[in-house]
Amino acid sequence: MNRNAPILLVLTGSFNPPHMAHLRLMEAARDYLLQQSLNVIGGVMSPVHDDYKRYKKTLIDYNERRAMVELATQNTWIKCSSWEGQQNTWTPTRQALEALQEEARLKYQEPNLVAKLVCGADLLESFNVPGLWKWDDIEKILGNHGLLVARREGSNPDKFIFKHDLCFKHQNNIRIVYDPINNDVSSTVLRTLASRKCSLRFLTPDAVCDYITEKKLYSSNSEQ
Repeated sequence: MNRNAPILLVLTGSFNPPHMAHLRLMEAARDYLLQQSLNVIGGVMSPVHDDYKRYKKTLIDYNERRAMVELATQNTWIKCSSWEGQQNTWTPTRQALEALQEEARLKYQEPNLVAKLVCGADLLESFNVPGLWKWDDIEKILGNHGLLVARREGSNPDKFIFKHDLCFKHQNNIRIVYDPINNDVSSTVLRTLASRKCSLRFLTPDAVCDYITEKKLYSSNSEQ
């Protein structure tokens, strides 16, 4: 990779709802690259299309999730991308990365800009799940974009990279990000708390807490 090429950090997901661990993951990834004197031009969080409900029955409406990501990232260096939600159907990660990269190249007038995928070790390890990923998509994500992987408790991404043929081939394009803050917050936990009418304060930005309360999101068992 050209060390002078601007980097756009991309975090994809359901964000159902977004929470502090999502934001912390982006922050840790940016810190890692900046400490290596690389040029991080920006970051986006991209909520998945409503069509993904066929895989995740608890997924609430896209417009609600997009609104929460916008609230979570307001006044930060991270922006919410609406590209996935504007498509006719769910878009595989590779296609979303390519589209977001092209958008950013036009926006910043930087033809060499590279969009890199930020993720947890669980996504990296999902490359081994039969039928979940197309081999060519993994090849293009690793070869053309690259990963910043958060090391999670109980995970061993270095071992996985060594054992996985494509990951080993592109190991120089996979960065393992260490964050000293052990954050086990999950969207599942937040949905459960909301359904029990418990406070979400300090687990997600206050604006998101207020939005969930105002809209009475996750109040029924079917939304957990």
